[in-house]
Amino acid sequence: MISAVVPVYNEEPVLEASLGALERFLSGCFGGDFEIVAVDDGSRDASVSILERLSKRLPLTILENSINLGKGATVRRGMLEARGELVFFTDADLSTPLSELDRFRDRFEQGADVVIGTRKHAEADIRAAQSRLRTIMGLGYTQVVNRLLGIGFSDYTCGFKAFRREAAQAIFSRSVVDGWSFDAEILFLAKRLGFQVAEVPVTWEDRPDSKVRLVRDTTRSFAELLAIRLRAARGGYGR
Repeated sequence: MISAVVPVYNEEPVLEASLGALERFLSGCFGGDFEIVAVDDGSRDASVSILERLSKRLPLTILENSINLGKGATVRRGMLEARGELVFFTDADLSTPLSELDRFRDRFEQGADVVIGTRKHAEADIRAAQSRLRTIMGLGYTQVVNRLLGIGFSDYTCGFKAFRREAAQAIFSRSVVDGWSFDAEILFLAKRLGFQVAEVPVTWEDRPDSKVRLVRDTTRSFAELLAIRLRAARGGYGR
């Protein structure tokens, strides 16, 4: 069984089309052996109403945060409550095509415990790039993560990552970051716990309605990275 976790925050414009596409893709690949877990993070638009309507015809589990907690908290909740032997999360706008899961499955068959999409590989297909400023800041963020946390991945923030159930439970039960640096934390934990992580170049398309606010979120992300390093140094993540 495979579980798809979709964090939702004010996704009214894309939600119905994206979940419909997700259902069709998973049904074609896995028959009826899948579930979709949508976690709403205190949306202020009609996202919850759309989810409730879709749940009448899709294999859809709806989880709701009573207030906006952050993407990290939202993904964590969905990943821990998902029931699949393979669990992946994807952004609601499907900026990475679902067909990339075929390449992910190949890596799982080769022994990977965690497979992540990367937009920074030479073989990645970027259909619509981010602005130059976002691209530069993204590269800088990657360098900061690798220096502070001592890990060496090329792309932390691509919202397309998959896990064997054992890895997902071990990693997300230990994660604490609620904000945008949760991706760095879960990959730090994957390495710390000895899981094999594979990066796969993906097709990707920037969406102009990004929820990221550069100055605010960059500042918070740096503070979160420092907190991860400090928590690890104090033994806060256990083994």
